[in-house]
Amino acid sequence: MKNIILVMLISLFLFSNSNAEIIILKCHNNVYKYVNNNNEIKTFQAVSSAGDVWMEWPKTKVQDDNKHFLKFTDAEAIIDGYVVTEKFKKLVTKSGIAKNGRTIVDFKNKSYDTKGTWKGKSYKKKAKCLLIYSE
Repeated sequence: MKNIILVMLISLFLFSNSNAEIIILKCHNNVYKYVNNNNEIKTFQAVSSAGDVWMEWPKTKVQDDNKHFLKFTDAEAIIDGYVVTEKFKKLVTKSGIAKNGRTIVDFKNKSYDTKGTWKGKSYKKKAKCLLIYSE
């Protein structure tokens, strides 16, 4: 009986994950992951040099996966299909303050667009992203 239940649970786990759509892009200095499991879309960010350490992105709150660098955030996440936007009034990190900015990652068209103010200076960057993985 235990074996039957175990097989059913494993089958359910494998079946539920087989429908997930995953896209991983390298954009500028970061790597972004898009996961659509047909119930919800989740997106993550990793710094290229950090390897396979993923943080929830957009960063709408300070939590366990980002508290090592993020002190405060006044941000919102906008997910419209394959286009994910992090829009913020203020982000306070251990290395500085960003204001009135936004970052857009388009997972379908493989593009990255960001602008805002960092430590009092304006920044703006547009880039094409490199497809790392797609399932």
